[in-house]
Amino acid sequence: MWSGIGCVVFGCLLIHAWWFETYTDSPLARSWRRMSAALSPTRNAQAMLRPCVGLMMASSGAVILLEPIGTPVFVLRVLLFIALLALVVGVVYLLPFPLPRFADPHYQYLKRHGLLDATGKPLPDADIERILAERGGDTF
Repeated sequence: MWSGIGCVVFGCLLIHAWWFETYTDSPLARSWRRMSAALSPTRNAQAMLRPCVGLMMASSGAVILLEPIGTPVFVLRVLLFIALLALVVGVVYLLPFPLPRFADPHYQYLKRHGLLDATGKPLPDADIERILAERGGDTF
């Protein structure tokens, strides 16, 4: 039972940390981004593997907790399928595929700060650096 609770809690914390880093500009999120950049081998691992592992842990922990109380097998299989699918997606994104925009923290940062062109594509890096320097803001 304790392993199930631990999996659910840790999985939810991983998902929350990923969301916080991707979608906010708080000092804690900036600190986590710096730590993640130092620890993570690729940007894809940081952006996709973390929420996928969190989802896998949360859903498999839920299975561990729900099985002893007689939850229908169909529900358990759906949760296990979600866990396995999250693991597969996370491992596939270790390869150099382009990140989906909703999961790319760099794209979300540019979107929050108005650094996209009219078509939704990021401005050139030189323009981004110039605009951020003019605003006095810190870089991503």
